[in-house]
Amino acid sequence: PDDEVIIPTFTMIATANAVTYCGAKPVLVDMEPDYWQMDIEQVARKISPRTKAIVPVHIYGHPTDMDPLMELAEKHGLYVFEDAAEAHGAEYKGRRCGSLGHAAGFSFYGNKIITTGEGGMVTTDDREIARLAWNLRDHAF
Repeated sequence: PDDEVIIPTFTMIATANAVTYCGAKPVLVDMEPDYWQMDIEQVARKISPRTKAIVPVHIYGHPTDMDPLMELAEKHGLYVFEDAAEAHGAEYKGRRCGSLGHAAGFSFYGNKIITTGEGGMVTTDDREIARLAWNLRDHAF
């Protein structure tokens, strides 16, 4: 109930909805002006003892500056869940978006680069996160 998750101000409401659905409070940070990605300096200032995760949103195929974000996360013991809904195929320093944080979510909604009409995909190399995602898939049925 007191958990916080840092998210950018420029995102679809689904980002904040996912945080509140889990019982946490979204903490908003503004965007840097060049690529409209979350301002990493603001992220650093907003981290509190209640912060559990950071959700960078790769907007319009432009990746968030992930190296300093991952350093912050490691320093504070935080999870990083990439919102890669608009980043299919995008790269950050030679690595694909969706492989940079602890886990990532991709959207296949009708207005995305790859579409199935609805749905999405989670990627991770963490077995525990994969197990949780597997158990929660399809509305946990």
